[in-house]
Parts: sequence; C-alpha cells; structure tokens
Amino acid sequence: MSAGPSKIPVQCTLLAGNDAISREKARDNIIAAVQSRFDQAAIERFDPEGQPFASFTERIITPSLFQTVRIFLIRDAHALSPEDLESLSGVLPYDIPDVYIVIETDASRAEKGRERRVSRGFGLFIESFVKKAAEQPAKFACAEFIMPPDYKMADWLEAQTPLMVNRTISKADASYLIDLVGGDSSVLYSELQKIDIHLPPEKPIDRAAIESVSAATRLMTQFECAQALGRKDFQRVLEIIDSLYLGSVYLPLYISAIFKHFWALFRIKNYAAANPLDFTGFQRAIKRYDKAVQNELGLKIGMASGLLSEKQSSKVYPVIIKSGIVQQAFLFMEQDYKKIFKWLGEYDIGIKTGRIDDSKIGFQLLCYKIFKVGEL
Repeated sequence: MSAGPSKIPVQCTLLAGNDAISREKARDNIIAAVQSRFDQAAIERFDPEGQPFASFTERIITPSLFQTVRIFLIRDAHALSPEDLESLSGVLPYDIPDVYIVIETDASRAEKGRERRVSRGFGLFIESFVKKAAEQPAKFACAEFIMPPDYKMADWLEAQTPLMVNRTISKADASYLIDLVGGDSSVLYSELQKIDIHLPPEKPIDRAAIESVSAATRLMTQFECAQALGRKDFQRVLEIIDSLYLGSVYLPLYISAIFKHFWALFRIKNYAAANPLDFTGFQRAIKRYDKAVQNELGLKIGMASGLLSEKQSSKVYPVIIKSGIVQQAFLFMEQDYKKIFKWLGEYDIGIKTGRIDDSKIGFQLLCYKIFKVGEL
C-alpha cells in the first residue's frame, strides 16, 4: 500500500497486514494524535455481537450532541459482509466534520492464491480505498504492516523495539531473544515489556537483561533438548534438564522428541550419501548466500528427512538452515545412530513400565551416553 498515516490524522485510515504489533501501534498513534488536539475526543468501537453494522455507520454520519470529535474504530474489517462493506463504502466519501475513522484488518494485499484469506468483496474494497488514498491524500491514508520472513525477524525486532518499549536492542541480541522465545510478534512484545520493567530508564536491552528475565523464567522444551544433543552441546543439555526439573516432567515426550530429531539426522546423512551433488550444492549455496539454491536444495533435504512437505518451502530457513541440522547429521557415525536408537527404545520402555527411574540423574546419564556415543 501507499504511505502511512500523517502526523495530523486524515479522516479515514486503513491499517492492514499481519504485523499486529506495528499495526496496533499505528492505530494508537492516530488516537493519541487526535486526542492531543481535542481533549474531549470520544472513541467508538464496532462490536459485531452488540449491534448491526448499519447502525454503526449511521452513527458515523449522525452529528453528536455532546462530543465535538469522535474516533470510530473498525477492527477485522475483512470479516464484514458484502452488505456491510457496501454500507461502509457509501459513508466514506462524505465530508463528515469532527469524525475520524480507522479501519483495521490482518489481511494483506500481498497474500496470494490459497493463502489469501480476504474475500473478493473485501479485496475490491481495499483496492478502492487505495485508489481514494492516491486521489485524495488529505482525506484517505493507507498503511500496510507485513511480518518479515524468519531470516529477517532479528532486523524487524531491532527496528521495532524503540517503537514498542522506547529502548534499543542490537541485532545479535534480538536474534538471541528470538531463539529463546520464538518469532511470534505478540510473544516478543510481551517479553520486551517484561524486560523493560526490570531495566533502569534509557538502558538498552542486552543479552544480560534477556538472560536474567526471559531465559531465567521459562521452562525449556523437549525440542531444545533434542537440538542441544544434536549439536553435542552438553553444557546446554544440562541447563535444559535443570530447567525441566523445576516443574513436573513427563519424560516420554522428551524421549520422543530426541528420537525424532536423531531419526531426521540419520535420514539426512543417508540422503547426502545417496545424493552427494545435492549436498555439496547446498553447502556451496550456504557459503555464497544463494537463497534460491538454498531453498530448492534445502526443501529436498527437508522432505528426505521428514521435516518438511513439498508445500513448506517457506520453512526451509528456520527448519533446515538456521537450525544447523544438516551439520549436526555429520557429527555422528552410522553405528552411533544405531546405538542411540537402541538406548532410547530401552529407556522409553523402562520408564513406562517402571523398571527405570525417571529421575533427573537418570535422564542426565542417558543424555551423557548420547553425547559420548562415539567413545563408548
């Protein structure tokens, strides 16, 4: 879409896209700008459960007896019926004094094909609104906020942190926080807010702050344990196990995750042996940052390992490239994998039948055997 809303809000603004944090921040900025100019500005929100949309649009064009300025908020506009969209389209051309309208949707013009969730009617509404914004920029404005691909999330977080909590964060520390809590923008915003509370004013968010707040207050997952074992990072394995036993632990979940991870490593190694040209081409593309070849060969490796389906090319970066799973596969020999699968099977049956204690020490010993498998 075109340029975002101006500092002095126009009468009608459309905010679109799946970056909910940035979109909501833009909405809050519009509200704050209006309320800073008009002390008595009132906010009216459309509630689909409490009123028909036609009544809401009637209120927009009906002068208020008590408030001089009103802000009308319409969320999830993509869910409006064709009749409601027609009603809204009929209202927008009017020059309504002392009224500001903010329309929100998590749909995007960038969405295509099967991934596009907007109805044809709403798609036409967006196109019409964009055209109005181009022809009448003093009255209409559009802004589109799209979450970046996984490999650009650290850049996004670095840019958005000053807007979200008025602090800075380096790209390296942003990447570390994403590795800890995942790439969901709402979760990242929540973590930033928690870290913000614990820091003195104007102090940047750094690795120490992230570790003291985000890393120290969450339980690790079974997938992190499997990844650490695959990397042969035993210090990290011990940290994860310590975290697990702070609460209740159901070890079969962890044994299953470890087995699936090492089974994928085993399949990757076999695929590389059977398809050496694909493997060397993938390694070369990684060094040259050739994203097209990375994605093409990475998808083949992901499908061969059972980690991806043929329609999941968008997940090649986090699952195959960023995880380093291909490199992990070559840290173990074929006979190592056979021993690991045997140990995992025996341990799983043992804890389920009660023959093996599911204690912290017992689980640490199993992980230590996997770590030292080549020497045993």
